[in-house]
Amino acid sequence: MTSVPVHIPDTAAAAMPAALMTYQQRWVADTSPLKVIEKSRRTGLTWGEASDNVLTAASGRSAGGQNVYYIAYNQDMTIEYIQACAMWARVFNYAAAEIEEGLWDEADDDKHIKTFTIRFPASGFRIVALTSRPSNLRGRQGTIVIDEAAFHDQLEELLKAALAMLIWGGRVRVISTHNGDDNPFNDLVKDIRAGKRKGTLHRVTFQEAVTDGLY
Repeated sequence: MTSVPVHIPDTAAAAMPAALMTYQQRWVADTSPLKVIEKSRRTGLTWGEASDNVLTAASGRSAGGQNVYYIAYNQDMTIEYIQACAMWARVFNYAAAEIEEGLWDEADDDKHIKTFTIRFPASGFRIVALTSRPSNLRGRQGTIVIDEAAFHDQLEELLKAALAMLIWGGRVRVISTHNGDDNPFNDLVKDIRAGKRKGTLHRVTFQEAVTDGLY
């Protein structure tokens, strides 16, 4: 592994709001094993999720701490997320190791997937951000965050692997804008709404986010 320097401005902590916006608060406060949000683009859900993920990974096991695996469909999203986590760790004053860059090396067909990791020495847990879906999520334990889920090429298989973790005390957070009706993300939304699958469903439009204080 090699360390990747990440620039976090000294003014970042001072510029942070005292609290998340209401719709972000509702999302973070929901501790359901499975929660899903259908959203508009650039509404700050990933940013809010990163704050919760830092709290999760920095907490001890007795306080509900566990590893967090974040899965985006492109590298830009992955870097943006891991930088947000680094910022939140600093704001919360949690000791965290430098961001490590590496390769996902536990599945032959996915061995070239780039990863970014933040370790929390006090808890022993870590946040691992992946640029795309690894084939071996099965068997992992922790919190799985699937961002812009509707745009993943193999979302159906990814959801199967992620949801299996619920049996072992894992948590699954699915965040996405819509990408048509014939999509596993939309199917998941409809199943939760119809009561066919246990989970909670959130929704925020861009206009609602702006009304709530998004600039």
